Amino acid sequence: MNRFIIICLLTLSTNCFANNPLILLSIDGFSHDYLAQYKPKNILSLANKGVMAKGLTPVFPSKTFPNHLSIVTGMYPANHGIVHNSFYHRELKKQYSLGAGKNNSTWLTAKPIWTVAEQQGVKSAIYFWPESETKADGVLPSYYFKYKHSEPNINRINQIVDWLKLPEPQRPGFIAGYFSTIDDAGHKFGPDAKELANAIKEIDSLIGKLIEKITVETKVTPNILLVSDHGMTPIDKQRIILRENLLSNFPQLHVVNGQTQLYIYEDDEKLLNDVRSHLISIPEKQHYQVFKQSDFPKHWHLNDKNAVIPDMIVNALPPTIFKDEIGYTSSATHGYDAINHPELSAIFIAQGPDIKNGLTINAFENIHIYSLMETLLELPVTSHVDSNSTVLSKLILKDKI
Repeated sequence: MNRFIIICLLTLSTNCFANNPLILLSIDGFSHDYLAQYKPKNILSLANKGVMAKGLTPVFPSKTFPNHLSIVTGMYPANHGIVHNSFYHRELKKQYSLGAGKNNSTWLTAKPIWTVAEQQGVKSAIYFWPESETKADGVLPSYYFKYKHSEPNINRINQIVDWLKLPEPQRPGFIAGYFSTIDDAGHKFGPDAKELANAIKEIDSLIGKLIEKITVETKVTPNILLVSDHGMTPIDKQRIILRENLLSNFPQLHVVNGQTQLYIYEDDEKLLNDVRSHLISIPEKQHYQVFKQSDFPKHWHLNDKNAVIPDMIVNALPPTIFKDEIGYTSSATHGYDAINHPELSAIFIAQGPDIKNGLTINAFENIHIYSLMETLLELPVTSHVDSNSTVLSKLILKDKI
């Protein structure tokens, strides 16, 4: 029996959690390339004292919501339900919008780590994370905030510290936080812009402040996981394809435009074949790939049909994007298939009392972070997830395993 469970049984604790809290921080849009390009001193210092991966591979598509949910559920998007930032649900007969789970938990089909933690008596606290307002399995985090994009980052840092300063019965054992500043700058100005450099300096300074405040103001020594969801790549504004022009011959199609993919939902097999024949015969064909559901690449993990998996995907090749109308276009984006596009690789850094020191590991898929968090929180192993506990076991100190 797990030693943690034995202690819980002996103490009959109703709020029993690991001695060392776990903090999961996501810096949306922080490319692994930025570590070498911009050399953020506090982030690199954290890495030097712990473990850093040579990259973190996003799930397909490399969009914010699918990847954040894969990190906290240990599941590929087809299994946690959020298969893009925008997609269609056949049974609900609705198109997904960001954060829709707070009004209908049906959208989310896997339990996030904070739900599992709460069900095991470990309090959780979330200062923004995609779908953290969803009542998964009827459970919400003990502490959470409704998403507000304009919320100052320093408020998020200060709140994390305040949570750690709570008396033990109220203190969360798991904390997650989210920062969008770098993603915002990357989209608007591109990965080489001074505005992005300034955004990285801001976030790096905040990470430094967080570490200092935890050390000075609290009596705990947390394990910290610093991650991102994807990198960023420039858009060629000469390679914009208008969806309406591309599929004007097929007005009856149900198409969801995800910018880097078109998700097509259509039961008529003959019509799908006609669409494919059209798309691979026109001049724009060099800028995208066309796949029917039965032919989706294996590494997309979308081959098992369910209510949200499209029947066809038109997959843009960087730096092409799909648009619904002419208008403003950002300088850079993400969402493409991350395989063979290293600029879309994310970051993974781990540091803390239960984590090895000065270790560099190979790149890995972000679904495996879930199993690492289970171990650090001393939760029962979840057998039905896609996450594999052996992938990151080597970075944990032996007495924690």
